[in-house]
Amino acid sequence: MASRNYAPVRSLMRGVTRIQGVLTGTGASAPTITAALGVTSVARTALGRYLITFTGQYRRLLDFRANVMPGLTGTNAGTVALARVANSMRPLNTTVNGLPVTQIEVYVTNNTGAEALTELAVGDLLTFEATFQNSSARPSVGD
Repeated sequence: MASRNYAPVRSLMRGVTRIQGVLTGTGASAPTITAALGVTSVARTALGRYLITFTGQYRRLLDFRANVMPGLTGTNAGTVALARVANSMRPLNTTVNGLPVTQIEVYVTNNTGAEALTELAVGDLLTFEATFQNSSARPSVGD
């Protein structure tokens, strides 16, 4: 289980942890982590595919949401970026450099015509929120 001090989240389920982040596109290389506590690294694995590595291992992924916001380059950058959709694969608990981590691969697709994987353009922002369950504790009677 991930061992970090998080601000409390109000939930009927115990051990809920939310991690938000912002990645800045760099074209055909790994995006830059602009803001994300609890994220170790982001790697570009292929065209339009990015692997987010979270600090520590989590028991279960409850929800993952991501949006692409356009950068300021080009005259149609806003239209193209807003047509992009970010989806994620089931998380993988693994080890990196001997440390237990959870990884999620994010796919960015362009839906302006034929749906296809596409890169985050330079200056595009990928915002995300991952909600994990970090505990297997069950509520006691009366909780």
